[in-house]
Amino acid sequence: MKKVLFFILSLLLSLTLVGCGKDKDKTTDLVKDSDWMTPGAMIEYYLEDSNRKVSEVKMTINFVDDDGLKYTGYMRFVLFSEVAPRTVENFVKLVDKNFYDNLTITRVVTDSLMQGGDPTKSTNNKKSESINTIKGEFEQNEVFNNLSHRRGVLSMARADDYDSASSQFFVVNSDYSAGDGGYAAFGYLLKERNADGSELTYEQRNYTLTSEGRKVLYDYDCLDKICGITLANGAIDGAPIDTIEIVTIELLQKDVSMSAVK
Repeated sequence: MKKVLFFILSLLLSLTLVGCGKDKDKTTDLVKDSDWMTPGAMIEYYLEDSNRKVSEVKMTINFVDDDGLKYTGYMRFVLFSEVAPRTVENFVKLVDKNFYDNLTITRVVTDSLMQGGDPTKSTNNKKSESINTIKGEFEQNEVFNNLSHRRGVLSMARADDYDSASSQFFVVNSDYSAGDGGYAAFGYLLKERNADGSELTYEQRNYTLTSEGRKVLYDYDCLDKICGITLANGAIDGAPIDTIEIVTIELLQKDVSMSAVK
């Protein structure tokens, strides 16, 4: 049964949001098979040279799980400016304008990804804003981008038009190499740490509450929980039953060395 479900999910991903991925054996002048980097390797690449700049953003999400428990999730992303400069510039510009505040996560593919950033979907009656589309920074659009769609990668959603991306993004929860070359991967979900750089304790991850009594979830715990919630009509790819609100996405650091990101 699990094999059947995995096949169905893979097919859905290939045909919808993250459609035309690169062929497994495809080699081009832009990105050879040996060029593809995991997020960890990309971070090491940026650490090698302080001239390679990154930005850092933090997403706060409010939602309710299938048992009615209330959560606030915090997800911190590093944005790789050299990998997808137009994409990062556009995303940071929207974050700087508080564009994403009160928008929602509009789509979940069970266990696989979450998608948000649609200006017409808001918890605050936010009107659709006129936003520019950007050139798709990926191999199929003749742009070198070798960040592989692995777990935790932040990438841009788009329509069939390669240059139709604007504000909608998705976060990969299970490796999705079929999206490599067809979508502009540009960021990575970092594990939350204390101010001194130390890892959060078990108690911090499991027993912290907000002042409103919501349970706090961090990084991959938050991603896993959202990607596991029940969807409308019992679907495995679609809209959540209950609203998942992007409270805010805030810019923590802009154009800094990777070593400055804790």
